Amino acid sequence: MEKQERNETVVQPRSGRRLGAASGLLSVALLTVGNDVLGGTESATGILAELLGFAFFLFFLGSLWACLRDAEGAGGWLSATAFGAGLAEFAVKLGSGAPLLATMADKGMDPGISRALIAINDASFLLTFLPLAVMLSATAVVTIRWGALPRWLGWMAAVTALGLLGGLAGGVIDPYPGWAALPMLLYVLWIVATSVVLIRRAGEPHLVETARPTGEPMPVR
Repeated sequence: MEKQERNETVVQPRSGRRLGAASGLLSVALLTVGNDVLGGTESATGILAELLGFAFFLFFLGSLWACLRDAEGAGGWLSATAFGAGLAEFAVKLGSGAPLLATMADKGMDPGISRALIAINDASFLLTFLPLAVMLSATAVVTIRWGALPRWLGWMAAVTALGLLGGLAGGVIDPYPGWAALPMLLYVLWIVATSVVLIRRAGEPHLVETARPTGEPMPVR
């Protein structure tokens, strides 16, 4: 008995899709407020705001993965790579908060140890450039190849990925290169632009495969 192939058009809940898409904006806002307004790692309030920003990043990552998977196909490995790399970045960044919490909890800690723990946090921030570059590279390919997002966002993701790799290489040579801020600025702008695009697409019909060969790309919407 031959397997029939067909695609169905469904409309996912508008509120749910918008919440996931808007999480990118919320993540950027909370990280900015926590770091620049509330004192960042110097205050408990700043750290809490940043942790909440990391949490919203996960919701945005899920929204991005769904968008890439729709375009590449359920068996596509690039969309899965982007999702996995985003999780790796989150894990590294979340783990780097433990040394900071330790310095805040123990006020009588030896100053040398305290500086070492803070240095670990700074190094962890630099290490996140690698998984972020992988996430953006995979997103760029799916976007440019299958139109998951506007193709200008795909090219922006590719340029930002190269910038992050350059920032990582520069950080290995010089632990505190000032120019490393540029790729992070591009990354933040890309998150904001992608969130806005995903919010505008929320509630639109999406093709969902029902019996399609694994890895076969879906038609571009």
